[in-house]
Amino acid sequence: MEETMQARPEDATQQTQYVSAKEQMAFNVSAFFRDMSYAIMGQANYFYTDVLGLEGFQLAFLQWAQKLWDGINDPIMGAYFDRRAYTDEKARRFFKTTGVPIAILLVLMFSPLRFGGEAGVNIWLRMLFILLCYIPFEAMHTINGTAYMSYYNSITPNIQERSGVISRARLFSTMGSAVVSGGIPLLFGMFSPDNVQAKTMIFLFTAIGIAAVFVLYNALMYTQVKERIISPPQPQQKILGIFRGLLQNKLFFILVASNTIAGIINGGNTGMYFFTYNVGSASWQTVMGVFGLPSLLLATWLLPGLCRRFEKRDITLACCAARLLIKLANLAIGSRSRVLGLTFLNTGLPAKVFMAAVNLLQGVPDSIKGQLYWSMIADSVDYGEWRTAKRNDGTIYAMEGLLGKLVGAVGATSTAIILNMIHFVRNAPAQAPETMRGLFVVPLVIELVSIAVSSLPFFFYDLTRKGHARIIEELKERAGAEAAIL
Repeated sequence: MEETMQARPEDATQQTQYVSAKEQMAFNVSAFFRDMSYAIMGQANYFYTDVLGLEGFQLAFLQWAQKLWDGINDPIMGAYFDRRAYTDEKARRFFKTTGVPIAILLVLMFSPLRFGGEAGVNIWLRMLFILLCYIPFEAMHTINGTAYMSYYNSITPNIQERSGVISRARLFSTMGSAVVSGGIPLLFGMFSPDNVQAKTMIFLFTAIGIAAVFVLYNALMYTQVKERIISPPQPQQKILGIFRGLLQNKLFFILVASNTIAGIINGGNTGMYFFTYNVGSASWQTVMGVFGLPSLLLATWLLPGLCRRFEKRDITLACCAARLLIKLANLAIGSRSRVLGLTFLNTGLPAKVFMAAVNLLQGVPDSIKGQLYWSMIADSVDYGEWRTAKRNDGTIYAMEGLLGKLVGAVGATSTAIILNMIHFVRNAPAQAPETMRGLFVVPLVIELVSIAVSSLPFFFYDLTRKGHARIIEELKERAGAEAAIL
């Protein structure tokens, strides 16, 4: 790619710091609050099984019905975001119009409603009610999320500053998700595994709290964070042209190919079950997650410097290799050692110290790779605009979100498959020995395959730091030339 452009001296764009400390903090807090809504939807699988009482076919039906709507909704919302004419901003107005309706619908989906006396009929009616709420919820949530994600690219044209802005925002996003993903198991751990009423109330009050801070996130984005777009004003685009341009963005397809492979080869969301039965309490999932926080902070501190010294592709591949080694060691030690064995009920201190060490070690490459992924998606927006002369960031982020949701549905289905395969008994006070062994071994083996196969697309990623800097310079020159004509 570099040979297709003439070398130019780096201009002032890559020397200027555009984002103030106040704006960065507003963006970070927004990320923290925003990702809570994604986290509780990620926990919906537990709500469907443990509260609604769904099993195999019913769970698959609800998940795939939701994802079918995602498949229709996401491309439409992404194209709508890009298609309309814009001048100085594209995203900001959506924070004003979608925050409150999304919050209301979120609470309704996790409310303990009853529609009939017979248990079987009530389950199906509640499933229908959730779907009816999910349709407008997901449409608005998609356009709202697309607006937020577009800021990864448009908040600054300085590509080095962007790496830092994104890594810090991803830190807060992860922490926001962790509060929900860790808080729910922590609350579950206070009650017996068969206390359905407690689980119902936990989900309801969690949804109410998340709805409140979701409104606050939208207010912060609308009032405190600036949208800086390199592109000049553009006329309204044709939808076919938008998707035709997307097909020219090979970097985007390399990134989503890796992410899609990782989602399809999915170990399932079985962590809470593992901690409940193999470690003795669901709350230990939260405790172990805390040990990943120092790794996340270290990764956030390291990433901007790594991006200045090494190519993003090489950093990603190094992280994949490190993750493979750590998970292999976890599988070998955790499944064989008598003291550290995690294939049966083991509440001993050595086993918990071992799990904490694993979380500390794997947290660094996991976090670096996760933050790099979103930095590279933002880079692909610039690459796509350079190739097509159209800045279709909305379509890129919406399509990335669609694929993420589709593989999330596969993950939910794989959870049901894994649980059935290892003869898991829902809401039981204890599990059989072969089931506990499966809760540890099966997801880890699947994750090892996932990491290895999903790393392959990155060998075709060829955007270098110097090439990207020249793309930014050329886009700025184009914008200046078109502004002069206008």
